[in-house]
Amino acid sequence: MRLNVYYTQDDPKILTGIDFVDRRRYVIRAMVPPGYESYFQEQARHASAHTSTAIEGNPLNEEAAMQVLAEGVGVDSPAAIEKLNLDEAYELMSLLSEDKSTKIDEGVIRTMNSVILRNLPDYEARGRGKYRLGQNQVVDSVTHEVRYRPPPPEWVPELMVGFVQDVDRWMAECPGPVAAALAHFALISIHPFDNGNGRTARLLADMVLDLKGWSIQGMLSITNVILDRHEDYYNTLREAQGDDYLETVDATPFVRFHTEVIAAAAVRMEEKVVIFNKSRDALRSRLPFLNERQVTGLMFMLDVGPLSTSVYARLTRSSQATALADLIALVTDSVVVRTGAGRNTRYGLNPEVTKGVEAAQ
Repeated sequence: MRLNVYYTQDDPKILTGIDFVDRRRYVIRAMVPPGYESYFQEQARHASAHTSTAIEGNPLNEEAAMQVLAEGVGVDSPAAIEKLNLDEAYELMSLLSEDKSTKIDEGVIRTMNSVILRNLPDYEARGRGKYRLGQNQVVDSVTHEVRYRPPPPEWVPELMVGFVQDVDRWMAECPGPVAAALAHFALISIHPFDNGNGRTARLLADMVLDLKGWSIQGMLSITNVILDRHEDYYNTLREAQGDDYLETVDATPFVRFHTEVIAAAAVRMEEKVVIFNKSRDALRSRLPFLNERQVTGLMFMLDVGPLSTSVYARLTRSSQATALADLIALVTDSVVVRTGAGRNTRYGLNPEVTKGVEAAQ
């Protein structure tokens, strides 16, 4: 029992998309200022955690999601826990991908799913990391329409053995965008878990890109574009899969779509870096006494809002003492405004500084 997934290797749209992404990833990498990689990695991780859960119908908007992910604010609902879980899963994936010899096996995939579903309501979390024992269906989170019926549960263990072998082969033989698309498509087709299959598949695709060197060092967020093209995403999956599981599937439509998504994500990343560089230059010109940690922290404040000392320390890769010293200096210089007290103390950009930066963009 094995799922046979293939694609048209000489499809012109796929080839054009691969060539475009291949060129843009080097250009974008050169545009990111040295030392600011962690800023974009953090932004990409948060964006992926937010948008991948949003695809599944998570109700938190972007502003609320960023407060949860960056500050841990309002982590008292399943919707918030869901986003934090996926953020942690992305962080784990990033750590594993630092070793480019890492193999994607069943253990890695099951661990991803387990982290994604941790601490969620029992009906969602009870089977986390375990292959399903019952029949399930792919349902559109918006229309609730049944879009696909995966294979019976008794086939799943054997299908997953073949799947990880195929992932290893795809990574060895295919360009990064194609290997990621095939892994994404095949895992959703097998649908091995009771819950979290889509989130696990999208995370796995990003891990393939990272291991193959196509994620721009983890600074690229693919699911941002997938969320915007939500209907195309489901329709392309359905076009390739049909209504019911098939043992042999031509995934060309999905590989084409996924490659387009990566190309669009690269364009967005390039635009983001251009805006970042303008804002950073404006900050440094307006406030030449800032150190690089402070510039990074202020850039996060522009994106997320007020930060606690501990979050500032994490985002700037500094100690708690250094973070506090930086923030006190910024308050003294009227660059940031301190609000709250004790554990509720937050530091946000002075509105006058914000106006100056926005005017320079």
